Amino acid sequence: MNLELQKFKETLLTALINAGAGAAGIADLTAAEKAIQLHADPRLARFQRAVSFIIPFPRSIIEELQEGPSNTYLHYYRAVNTLIDDLSIRLSTMLEVRGYETFPVPSSQRTGTDRLNSIFPHRIAAYLAGMGWIGKSGCLITQAHGPRVRLGTVLTSAPLPPDKPLDLICGNCSLCMKECPAQAIEGVIFTPDTPLAERLKPELCDQYQNKVRDRFGKRVCGLCLAACPIGKPALKPRNS
Repeated sequence: MNLELQKFKETLLTALINAGAGAAGIADLTAAEKAIQLHADPRLARFQRAVSFIIPFPRSIIEELQEGPSNTYLHYYRAVNTLIDDLSIRLSTMLEVRGYETFPVPSSQRTGTDRLNSIFPHRIAAYLAGMGWIGKSGCLITQAHGPRVRLGTVLTSAPLPPDKPLDLICGNCSLCMKECPAQAIEGVIFTPDTPLAERLKPELCDQYQNKVRDRFGKRVCGLCLAACPIGKPALKPRNS
């Protein structure tokens, strides 16, 4: 192990946590080369490492979505995205002053002819960095917060020591699939080499959110986030 790189890694991750991230880790992107080729801009394939971090949502904000579209959720969705972009720029600066190339992935950017893709899959990087596993909903599931998080990713040429992915533990649970009003979730277990189209129908999710916009004025759903039992606190007795 290169002790200097290990120390630099710890410095980077500590800086992210101190700045507001809920957790952070390093992904070895070569472990999912095929998935990245399928879902990322080919110009980014040169990067072999990524720094991944999460920003949790307050549980109460997500729970509001079970009652219908929420302006509060939309407000904090945008606020968290701004924080992610800010942290990504800070992280890129820390890496580039050491001579490493970086690419801070935008927190939320729709690309492609159908506008359904991102320039790089945050979830793949987060999974490889040990932040959680990718559930049947396509969301990253974290042990502490379930899928109620937003993700940040900075690609880098720095050969930082990587973390290890977690095991997938959704098992037979299919609550996200049952609660999806767009019926966009196929219920297929994630593997890095499985194309997104075999696990999800993003066009159905997109169409449903357009219908919500027609009624509510804005695109919003998030019911799969609210449905997931992972990361929810156990119910306490009323008198406790």
